[in-house]
Amino acid sequence: MATAVLLAAAGLAVTGAASAPALAAPRAAQPITPAWRIVKQVHGGSFGPVVAVGRSGGWAFGNDVDGNNTVSTAWRRSGSTWTKVPFPGKSNQTVVAAGATSPTDVWAFTAGPLGSGFQSQALRWNGRSWTVQRTFPGQIGGGVVISPRDVWVFGQPFFPSAGFGAWHYNGHIWTHVASGHGLEGGSALSASDVWAFDGTDVAHWNGSTWSRTSVAHLLPAKQQLNNPEVTGIFAESGHSVYAIANGDREDEGGPIVVLHWDGYQWFKVAAGDYGFGTQPVQQISSDGHGGLWLPMPGAGGQKSYLLHYSAGHLTPVAVPGGPSRTDVYSVTLIPGTSGALAGGDTHAFGSPGTHVTAVLLQYGI
Repeated sequence: MATAVLLAAAGLAVTGAASAPALAAPRAAQPITPAWRIVKQVHGGSFGPVVAVGRSGGWAFGNDVDGNNTVSTAWRRSGSTWTKVPFPGKSNQTVVAAGATSPTDVWAFTAGPLGSGFQSQALRWNGRSWTVQRTFPGQIGGGVVISPRDVWVFGQPFFPSAGFGAWHYNGHIWTHVASGHGLEGGSALSASDVWAFDGTDVAHWNGSTWSRTSVAHLLPAKQQLNNPEVTGIFAESGHSVYAIANGDREDEGGPIVVLHWDGYQWFKVAAGDYGFGTQPVQQISSDGHGGLWLPMPGAGGQKSYLLHYSAGHLTPVAVPGGPSRTDVYSVTLIPGTSGALAGGDTHAFGSPGTHVTAVLLQYGI
């Protein structure tokens, strides 16, 4: 830069001489394309649900392997730093869902293995410590946190505890809501505008009862060795709700379809042959621009994908390690940005369960 200034000055100082040649305009800086990058690694286990609290706060919940047991862990985000915090989850329970309304109102929901009698827990962070709020005699699959006095938990698919249905917390007591029988995962806009799903149905809570609508005609065709069903839902606004469904073929999973409700009816807006991504309940997130992030973890050595949905198109997005080495289980938007956080793990090429490292990823900011 100093040389350019001297040359320009010299050209102006020579009176009567020919004009100095114009300097080439500096080349415009090329915009950096946002990409997913690993921001935290922990040897062994994996990261499951992640939740962002404001631009710089948040939580991630891991499942560490300790001998023959699985131990649930909680990691608190402060800017670019992740710190492990004491967490009272039971041995061999894993965190399957999480939500928050503020830095002092964060919830995590666990599910236990077969040997635990299907017990699960709802735990809460009050800004100082984690405490158990309720133990349930069934498998939690999803949870929705609307306010400190308005929380829903739903059952998990694939288990006899499908009768778990829907439980609601009003700030004082938990109530088993009869009209929510069989519901699995959910997403909420307000206390009187909550969405959930059950098999081939989507369900809506209007503040007093759950009503259901069949979307079976929009799902992949039923065949001999598959079980088409809705596996996730995301309520964007009062006239925009997305549901994700999977054909659930026996060996390779898929295909998946993206359904959209426009305030009046459901349509199929996208489809793709991307395999699994159904267990326990699919974690779906806004991308901050009207699109969606869809994690599609593999199973049994199948490839894992992180998909991006936008304007009728599904696109696999590159993540460090690629689809044969990295599984992404959950994604959450960082509020007020187009950045996002994700939880998952990396493993030996094509061999889930070997040389595993839990990873947290970040997109954008």
